[in-house]
Order: sequence, then structure tokens, then C-alpha cells
Amino acid sequence: MEKIDFVVTWLDSSDPEWQKLFESYRQNAKGDKSKARFRDMNFFNYWFRAVEKYAPWVNKVYLITNGKFPDWINRDNPRLVLVKHEDYMPKECLPTFNSCAIELHMHRIKGLSEHFVYFNDDILLNAPVSPDYFFRKGLPCDSNKETCFNVPIYTKKERFNTFMSLLADIGIVNAHFNRWHTVCQSPWRWFGPHLGLKGLIMSGILMKQHLFVGFSNYHTEQTYLKSTFEEVWEKVPEFLEASCSRFREEVIANPYLFRYWQLARNKFYPHKKRFATIHISSKDDISTIKDALFNPHIVSVCLNDTSFCSEEDFDIVTRHILDFFNQKLPEKSSFEI
Repeated sequence: MEKIDFVVTWLDSSDPEWQKLFESYRQNAKGDKSKARFRDMNFFNYWFRAVEKYAPWVNKVYLITNGKFPDWINRDNPRLVLVKHEDYMPKECLPTFNSCAIELHMHRIKGLSEHFVYFNDDILLNAPVSPDYFFRKGLPCDSNKETCFNVPIYTKKERFNTFMSLLADIGIVNAHFNRWHTVCQSPWRWFGPHLGLKGLIMSGILMKQHLFVGFSNYHTEQTYLKSTFEEVWEKVPEFLEASCSRFREEVIANPYLFRYWQLARNKFYPHKKRFATIHISSKDDISTIKDALFNPHIVSVCLNDTSFCSEEDFDIVTRHILDFFNQKLPEKSSFEI
């Protein structure tokens, strides 16, 4: 069985030095500078507890930060690798407040295995999971369910969100692949039971379409081949370099590009994931969060903060989440002091 690493990004947004740096750059900068991009619910230690309890087989855990690591982290854990942005990102990109820039360069991390799973710090394992949930026959497990409904929506708070980036990702893929050729190379991947009835109907509608129109996107952990990152960087270096702006802008690449590339290359094993993604907008989401966290059939849970959640509700929700995690994962992991 191949080695599988986990990669996770984290930021201490309460760090005075980071706040000072953030304010000094945000004044005249373009891009997304909303607080929801940086608020911390302070449950990151439970991320490690979940990894140790539910995926004890993991090879290494790479923790990426701007250089400030949690005070409680056990630096002597042999399976933990601490990574600073400066360790693998070009100097001209730093400092950065753009999570996409941090993610686009992940393949440059020294020692990272070919097979890795990428987590945001708000995505946690929720139940026991085996390596073949993430990789089978050396390929990333993923669902290539297609959709033509990823149309942009504009709001004053979220603007276009990630819609423009996703369209840019699809555009890059279409510049290098012919959808119909991809389907013909491996029909079972594009008309398999893993797609479900709606997915199969969409595959039928798109039957001989030569352009990819879009994929269903899942805000959960993503499985990657390091070689995919290397290949995409070789093919479109200019666009990727332009995407590494100081703050996240709307028309840039994001890591979904590498996922789409793997799908278009047929470098994936068809598989339906079991996860829950909760976009937290108010304290009304508390019961939904609880139901997900205590559901043993859900492998991972994403607790995603949004700009719609007020500071007051954010504090209330955070208190409840910490209580739920303390019930579920009360014991320290070997990743903690």
C-alpha cells in the first residue's frame, strides 16, 4: 500500500504580529479581505485528535502555517512535519493572505508523498476511515459527477465567492482536454453507479459534449497526486503565478483545478464520499452541526465560517462546537503537549 500523507493549513488570526502585518497590506490591496476568511473557532486540536483516533495509519501530517504554530503542538511527534510558507513558496509571493496561493504550491513541500489528502482546518474526520476511502489502485478516490448549474451568483457580502475561480479552472482544463475523448477512454468512470441517477442523466445529456461544463464541488477533504500539481504547473505556469496574489481575487486558479485535471486525465477511482458541509450563517445552525458530528456514517465534517455569521452568533456557535468536540474527542492526542 502506498504511503498517504495528510496536509492541513492553519492560521492564528489572533496573533498580534500577523494582525499588524495584515492591516499594513490590506489598506490598498485588491481581493477578499473579509474577516470570515481568518476567524478561528479554536477547535484545531480536535482536528489532530480525530486524525489519531480515526486514521491511525496516516504516514505523515504536514502542518502549514505562516510561521506561528499552536502553543499546544507536540513538535517531537515523529509523524508531524511543521511547514512554514517560506519553506516551500517563492519569496515574491510572501507574505500572503491568499489561501489559494498557499495551496497551489503544496507539491513543493519537501518530503511530501505522491499520495496526499488536503484538509482545511475546518474539515475534520468524523468516523473511522481506511486508506482505501482516499486512494484505490494508486488513484485518488473521487466523484466526477458533472453539472451545468454552477452559474455565478453575486451578493454584496460574498460577491462572486469562488464562482469565477471555478469557471477559470474549467477553462484551463478545456484548453488541454477534449471531454468526449476522456469519456471514450474510460466509459465506466463516466457512466458508473457512483454517479447516482441524477449524475447518470447529466452524463447522458452531455453525451458527446467536447467541452467540460462543470463538476459538482464538495467542500471537504481532497485527494491528490503530487505529480498532478507538477504537471499543471508545467502546462500553465503563467496563470498559476498570476493567481498567487497577496489577497484572494476572483479570477484566479484554486486547488479545484488540480482535481478537475485528475478527472479529465481519468486519474481517479470512482467513489462516492460520505461527508457533511455546513456553511455557518447563524446560531440556528447549531442543531445541524450536532446531528452531523454525532452521525457515525459521516466520515468527515466541514464547519465553514461565512461572512453572513455575525460576531455574536459566531461566539455562540463556537462555544457549542467546542462542547460537542469535548464530548466526542475528550482525550489528548500524541500531537498535543
